[in-house]
Amino acid sequence: MKKYILGFAACTIALGAAAQTDAYIKLRDEKKTHPRIESISFPGDANIRHMYDAIYGHGGVIENPWVAYRIYMDNRQSLDLYVKQTPQLELDVTGFYTTPEQLKEGYGCDVLWAGKSIAAGSFRGWQNGEPVTIDTVATRTQKVIDDHTIQVIDKDWMYNGHPIQMTQTYSMSPNSRDLFVEIKLDGYLPGDEFCTGIQKLESDNEGFLSSAGRAASWGSNIPDKGHPELVEKVGLGIIVEPENLVSTLESDLNYLMLVRPNEEGVIRYRVIACGDREKDGFTNYKDWSEYIKALKNI
Repeated sequence: MKKYILGFAACTIALGAAAQTDAYIKLRDEKKTHPRIESISFPGDANIRHMYDAIYGHGGVIENPWVAYRIYMDNRQSLDLYVKQTPQLELDVTGFYTTPEQLKEGYGCDVLWAGKSIAAGSFRGWQNGEPVTIDTVATRTQKVIDDHTIQVIDKDWMYNGHPIQMTQTYSMSPNSRDLFVEIKLDGYLPGDEFCTGIQKLESDNEGFLSSAGRAASWGSNIPDKGHPELVEKVGLGIIVEPENLVSTLESDLNYLMLVRPNEEGVIRYRVIACGDREKDGFTNYKDWSEYIKALKNI
């Protein structure tokens, strides 16, 4: 275990062998070598922006041949989406920051502008009728478990006046486009509620929200506001384990699922995503929504 001073904040980093190409955390460094690390932890009072900027890509990255996600290292812990043009592992090359030259070569890119939404299946608290971020913790940690799994660990998340120990586990398979999410909570109380969901796309959104804990959205957005000419058509989907579902709610920005842990303190759901930049992929809301409706539960 080594302690690094990153120019703006102290953090503890566990160094290990190079991660597999489909799950990694990379450290941002002055030489731009972006070394891979096994885990990174920050004290809860660390500057949010400093944590976010300490990691190349702003958080751990997990990918399968179709899509990739990064999990922001800040109080949002949001899931951001990257879609491939050709099924392959490529984030070790583009790092979520695809260049114009790489786009011409057929690489994928970041396709989602989340803004203040819940993005693609991010996990939130639920207070006063609104999603809330994970603001007050003792420590925040991201850890690579293996080549297809990343964990986010929040110690002493102060929620509704009491501490909760939370471990978020994100895993992928090479055989499907799904992202499987498991949230383990210790110390929650019976009245505590939480939420997840998917955002409505910025332009021409179409979607559905089922009371059974399933939703899909489809539409256009501009993920990089510095390049308004790059418009991405995106499909999002989510399926919540029935035993965790409390209710569903549609807002201006999101299709939301209110959830509670099961008897073991676990919440499970899966996130599904696509983009029309995929070769031979989904190109319209009808096909995408029918696909999401036909999927089996977890």
